[in-house]
Amino acid sequence: MDVEIAQHSGFCYGVKEAIKLATETAEASDRRTVTFGPLIHNPQEIERLGREYGIERVDALDGLTDANVVIRAHGVPPEEFERAAVQNLAVVDATCRFVTDVQNAAIDFCRKGYPLYIVGEPKHPEIVGILGHARRERPDAEIHVVETVDELIAANPARAAVVFQTTHEYAKYRRLERHIREQRLPWKIKNTICGATKSNQYAADELARRVDVMIVIGGKNSGNTRRLVELCAMHARSHHVETVAELDRGWFEGATKVGVTAGASTPQWVVDDVVTAIESL
Repeated sequence: MDVEIAQHSGFCYGVKEAIKLATETAEASDRRTVTFGPLIHNPQEIERLGREYGIERVDALDGLTDANVVIRAHGVPPEEFERAAVQNLAVVDATCRFVTDVQNAAIDFCRKGYPLYIVGEPKHPEIVGILGHARRERPDAEIHVVETVDELIAANPARAAVVFQTTHEYAKYRRLERHIREQRLPWKIKNTICGATKSNQYAADELARRVDVMIVIGGKNSGNTRRLVELCAMHARSHHVETVAELDRGWFEGATKVGVTAGASTPQWVVDDVVTAIESL
């Protein structure tokens, strides 16, 4: 059975930088180092950071003192930075620069008076952060979060400015861009999907068309990983696993070629374990 790994997969720039900032902070300081929420959406890597560097996760800053606080890669609303300052915490901002770009784009559209539409998962921390920054800048702004492009098209607002969650499906952005152009709508749209997401999606789609089975590795809480599964399932039998322990021999019956890809928060060591296990079947 032949195993092929997608040309683009695994850790993105923002995830690498967040881990680098967190580990360097922990190594250089005698203070306790915590992340505000999960630093990235991969439980295995979060566990490793705790085991090897003593980095802990907290979900609220209440009562926290004398600590380094690493802001998660997805970003947080501005009031959380202010709360940390009041509590005299040492803040290390690991917000992905592409997430910061979306926050700034949302602020800019709101300043210009556009009704803002954010395409993404309403409860995802990235979306919560974008909303927080936009509303801090313009409390009176009209802001909507829609989960799908179809939802926005159906709403058909007279005027709109649109941004996307950085890990959204790039093909959906292109579809909306085409709809705006063909319908000659007076909408503004900004491509805020990060390049790594786009590359990972294209590579996974291309590979899935050539194999019998696709294995997608990543946290079950990872939105970008779930979207890779959806893309791959259009072309091959596809399965989402976090670790090697979830592999099922029955998935590979009759298969001659297996493709492997991984979400943007999936460390290479997890990918290697899964690939080795598949090759040994």
